[in-house]
Amino acid sequence: MNKKRIGVVGAIAAAALAVSALAVPTAFAAKKTITIWADETRGPALEKLVKDMEKTVPGYTVAVKSYASYDALGAAWDKATAATGPDIILRDGALAISGAKSGKIQSLVVSSSTRAAFSKGSFEALTVKNRVYGIPTDADTTGMIYNTAMFPTAPKTIGEIYDYYIKNKATLTNGICSFNDVWGAHPVLTALGGGAWAYKNGKPDLKTVVFNSAAFKSNAKKYLVGADGKTNGFFSYDGCDTAFKAGKTPVALVGSWNMSGIEATSVKFAWGSLPGTTAGTFGNQWAGFAAAYLTSYATAHGVKTGANQLLNAFFSSEAGQLSFNEAQKSQRPLAHISAAAKTKDKNAQGIGASSANSVKQISAALDDKTGGASWYDVAGDALKDIFAGKDIDTTLDKAAVVLSKNFANAAKDM
Repeated sequence: MNKKRIGVVGAIAAAALAVSALAVPTAFAAKKTITIWADETRGPALEKLVKDMEKTVPGYTVAVKSYASYDALGAAWDKATAATGPDIILRDGALAISGAKSGKIQSLVVSSSTRAAFSKGSFEALTVKNRVYGIPTDADTTGMIYNTAMFPTAPKTIGEIYDYYIKNKATLTNGICSFNDVWGAHPVLTALGGGAWAYKNGKPDLKTVVFNSAAFKSNAKKYLVGADGKTNGFFSYDGCDTAFKAGKTPVALVGSWNMSGIEATSVKFAWGSLPGTTAGTFGNQWAGFAAAYLTSYATAHGVKTGANQLLNAFFSSEAGQLSFNEAQKSQRPLAHISAAAKTKDKNAQGIGASSANSVKQISAALDDKTGGASWYDVAGDALKDIFAGKDIDTTLDKAAVVLSKNFANAAKDM
């Protein structure tokens, strides 16, 4: 049996071909795909932006899978494996905690410049054991609106609002109205020196309860009750929305979900943040943040580097956040401060700007009932008692005892 022999020249040529096959230019190499999962609103928006996203990750393609609903996305994520799961998923802030615990979400290295571009509470909300687990996309929070017929420009201190209310009390129902019960009242509590827990080096300090702080006790006596020791009507968090809509209250604390009812009235309003007792300080509203997350599956798929680059170059940029927001049917309040200011929807813009003063809603601590009742019930009952004329110091101290037990228990898992 004869075998075809390859001469020296032929051997060299064959070797050259072999080497060239190994050195195929990137442009001709098969691109790896970064797969993104999102719900029925965010998914279709991202599908419109695939080419824009791919520009930030040369050498990769981007594929978006949209689910029929938020719940459907959650169900698919629960069943995801390395063989079926995404490389990036868009979900709420709770995934930072559950994903970090399960190992299904990877932590990120976030530069100081990127952190500075976002509201202070956003990365805090996505941090678990000092590691960041997502890039904030939008904020679920509230902001302040004020009746421009009463305040042509935003009040600089809560004292300005109080003085206006007292001067015009005969024609007003309240000075400040929280449309969203005691949850929405947190900016008032914190503006007056109270709230829930303290902060140490910018981080929640669940060991220190401030609901009964000396500042809050003093300010509650000054702003919340009259000479008879009962409510003076300045602040309300229960059924006061009708009064604001009727032009009987100068300031309201609202969320985007409240705006259709307000816009149906003749009240002219502008956005701002509830000021504190001194100019330049503000009350802090509770906030949750949706985010884009890097999954552990990205490593298994060999696209971790590209997916990480996409998160930092697109999702954390002003241009990326704006294009993503504008591609959605309804714009959301953005966590990225400069992007929030450029959002076309004025309500989303206003809440986004106000989110700069928001703080992380630690539900595990707020919902804890180790002391006998949750923060929401304790805070609501305390305010009702104060408004009814019960002693402020005694009422707040009693509430703080319950909260200290709740927070200490919640801190065990943080």
